[in-house]
Amino acid sequence: MKCSGNTLAGTLPFGRIKMGQRSRLQDVADAAGVSFITAWRALNQPDMVREKTAEKVRVAAQEVGYVVNAVARSLVTSKSGVVGMIVPTLEDSIFSATVQGLSDTLSSTSMEILIGISGYDATREEELIRTFVGRQIDALVLTGKNHSKATRTLIEKSGISVVEIWDVPSNPLDLYVGFSNSQMAEDATFYLIQKGYRRITYVSPENRARAVERLEGYKAAMKKAGLEDKIDVSWTEPTLQGGAEAFERLVSGEPRPDAIFFNGDTLAVGAHLRASALKVRIPDDVAIMGLHDTDIASQVTPQLTTVRIPRYEIGRCAGEEIIGRIVDGSRGNSQIVAYEIIERGTT
Repeated sequence: MKCSGNTLAGTLPFGRIKMGQRSRLQDVADAAGVSFITAWRALNQPDMVREKTAEKVRVAAQEVGYVVNAVARSLVTSKSGVVGMIVPTLEDSIFSATVQGLSDTLSSTSMEILIGISGYDATREEELIRTFVGRQIDALVLTGKNHSKATRTLIEKSGISVVEIWDVPSNPLDLYVGFSNSQMAEDATFYLIQKGYRRITYVSPENRARAVERLEGYKAAMKKAGLEDKIDVSWTEPTLQGGAEAFERLVSGEPRPDAIFFNGDTLAVGAHLRASALKVRIPDDVAIMGLHDTDIASQVTPQLTTVRIPRYEIGRCAGEEIIGRIVDGSRGNSQIVAYEIIERGTT
């Protein structure tokens, strides 16, 4: 069916905007019967106009399809209403829960989030931060505490509010919401030691800062228990397959570990599934422990013992600190969040 230009034009609000033509603030003002400046204030500084007028302008903006020009507004208010967030990956639910926590918290304001994925690469993180700063973001949420020297300089000169998450930095850029990864791993390993396990292997993806910190925590617990000679580390890919292959390799060798601490539930579940195929009994032959307490941890049989990281709460707390800093003008407070060992059937 061929559409007539006259028919289309007649269906547009007030018959003023043509197809392909972006509506302007003046169109909103004309539709609402107010001045240009009143329309601008109603959409950008609604406290400066009567509520009845503000509502009239909002309705007119919807009718003509007007979208506030965030760039233009930021030039006037020095606020973009955008919070930049950089996470290593969104391939599983580990960091997505933190993103959700931040998003849900900021939804109570007019602020939105712009997400970048660093791939655990400090150089990529630096590139993303430069892009975000160029977009005049109001605040920045960074996953982790290991940043390039150029990144630290860039942030210090930008004056942007920053919240580092998932870690407790010794030299914070600004605020942080996190926990000690080394202490968490030490506590998890000590839990296994208290259960009577002695040959405990640490399995993890390689070349990740938090993995190294957790390795140090594992080693610390083993040394304190007099098990230094039984320290064993196995590196693998951060996937179900990686966990399965690491598990098969370990249980096929000698001496076989009596417990394995996996740096991530994905690895642990991969091992759990491979154990069934190999007819290795969990936990009678080998105990396994995961990390993060993702949804799947409680869905396997036996259920997975793991460490619960408050992933959603980390994002929520970061959002609250940003709101306090940007909206309320508070100085903000760094926060240490609590993790919890969840004992289930695999240990």
